Amino acid sequence: MKRVALVLVLLAACGGSAPQTRYYQLAMPSTGGPIDTAGTVLAVEPLGADGAYDDDRIVYRVDPVRLDYYNYHHWSTTPGAMVGSYLEQAFARTGRFRSVVRDATADTAAVLGGRVIALEEVDDSKTTWSGHVAVELRLTDPKTSIVLWAHIYDEREPLATQTPEGLARALGVAMARIVRAATPAIADLAERQARGRGLLAPSVAGE
Repeated sequence: MKRVALVLVLLAACGGSAPQTRYYQLAMPSTGGPIDTAGTVLAVEPLGADGAYDDDRIVYRVDPVRLDYYNYHHWSTTPGAMVGSYLEQAFARTGRFRSVVRDATADTAAVLGGRVIALEEVDDSKTTWSGHVAVELRLTDPKTSIVLWAHIYDEREPLATQTPEGLARALGVAMARIVRAATPAIADLAERQARGRGLLAPSVAGE
């Protein structure tokens, strides 16, 4: 990605128009497991986002204490909404849930929410860039809103190509690792909730 300042200088010198704004989303895993038709229903809410990351412009860092935005490279929506949508689709593909929905219903066992702590490109050197994502995930009871489980995940993934597409793919890989790590705890707690409320199919509830 060329830095915006350089682009603007070149445009001013050439008398050209402003660059076209481009939009990106996280790359989803290509495969998934079979659906557990007798399992639980999980609701996934859009996540919140901390301060500087509550912006659809892509964040990059060249220094640990400073962050900047790409003016012409944006996420397709705000990071909290985008990560929430990713989680909804990714957990549905794990095969550990009967259904993963956006809005809780009467048969929802648990609700997953949380916040985006960081979602950014980190330029470690001129030749080494990485995607960095940190999220806090919280599982709550849909009836009482009591927090059943919470955990912070922090992942980095090298960029195969130093482009916005390369960043989106790297962050997708990092998010996939977070989903794999979080799935056992979330699925087990959701099943426990469903058992307690009589929401599981007889074959599962009787095991």
